Amino acid sequence: MSSRVLLVEDEVVLADTLLLSLKKLGYECEHAHSLKEARDHLRNHRFDLLILDRNLPDGDGTTLLKDPNRADAMTLILSSKSSVAEKVEGLHAGADDYLPKPFSYLELSARLQVLERRRAQILAVTPTSEKETRFWISDDATLSVESPRGKIVLTPLEFKFLTYLIARKNTIVSKSRLLQEVWGFSFLPKTRTVDYLITQLRKRIEDEPDSPKHLLTVRGAGVKFVP
Repeated sequence: MSSRVLLVEDEVVLADTLLLSLKKLGYECEHAHSLKEARDHLRNHRFDLLILDRNLPDGDGTTLLKDPNRADAMTLILSSKSSVAEKVEGLHAGADDYLPKPFSYLELSARLQVLERRRAQILAVTPTSEKETRFWISDDATLSVESPRGKIVLTPLEFKFLTYLIARKNTIVSKSRLLQEVWGFSFLPKTRTVDYLITQLRKRIEDEPDSPKHLLTVRGAGVKFVP
């Protein structure tokens, strides 16, 4: 699976060129022009890499390094602030690497590959219990759930259905029980309502909806959520 990149850059021409280059290298990319847009992206999605300009319309990009929604994304600052003192300042603020403008695209590609390898090494030695605690936390106020693909905002029914299964993780729940306790049916009509909702949710939470790892159907028995 390709790495997800958030590019935070307000120079339109440079941003367009960067996005084109990154996509050619196989990255999935999102773009933000400002700190506000970047925070919105971080709030709603999970990224593997963050490419960050410092000179943004609404402030210094390094403030994003303290954003809790940055999670485990590795960050490369790409900035015209290129003095030794400014680079040290950016690294001390929490950046993983610093590349001054102007730059070589070959060097940018190489540095991103190094950050990907470093991130993979960190995740490989992170205990499974710690990895799991970052995911599948629900927020009733926003009807959202934190998944490996990022924070996902759900409809009220999707939220009720998914959190019901999360609370009973690794346990098979029959479709009739779901219809009674999630939908509130007092009788059990012949319906594919449960199957339809599962299909919709898989598109939201699974990396490969056709080969699900989290939201599983067990033939003849019901539905099971696996963290």
